[in-house]
Amino acid sequence: MLVTVVVLMAIVIAIFLFYSTDVTSNISRFEYELPYEKGTSHKVVQGYGGLFSHRHIAAIDFEMPVGTIVCAARAGVIYSYRDDSDEGGVFGRYKGKSNYIIIRHKDGSFGCYWHLKKGGVLVKRGRVTKGQKIGISGATGQVLRPHLHFSVKRKLNYEENSFERTRFRTTEGVLLLKRGESYKRPVE
Repeated sequence: MLVTVVVLMAIVIAIFLFYSTDVTSNISRFEYELPYEKGTSHKVVQGYGGLFSHRHIAAIDFEMPVGTIVCAARAGVIYSYRDDSDEGGVFGRYKGKSNYIIIRHKDGSFGCYWHLKKGGVLVKRGRVTKGQKIGISGATGQVLRPHLHFSVKRKLNYEENSFERTRFRTTEGVLLLKRGESYKRPVE
């Protein structure tokens, strides 16, 4: 009986981790920096349309230990932030407990950085430059494990077409990122 339960749980987890849903066809015309420090590498643990929390959402989760520096993927102005929560967990009741930074870009789109640690917002107002240190990763809000949730939106809602898929500059070239792969931010 215990073996059956374990096998069923493994199948359910595999479905959530390895399958995806359709997402917007919108692709940003801009090239983004990976949202972490130069020369470092992080794995994409949930990609566009992931079943855990990205159903029909063009967002990317980068595996990051708590305390990892988060950098601006694109220049803009701080639009909104939160950094007073120390709550996080798997259940839905944690969904509104995430610390975050939202940056408004010159074209009116928004770069969204979620699950920062308590007190982890380093820039709370004004302009930020591409690659600037803006936050510290954490595990606040609805999370299985520590990570950075990143998305670009045309509008600040959860409609499928308010999102934009983004191309990132990596050591392997400019790419749309894929779940399960690790990507290194170029030094120059």
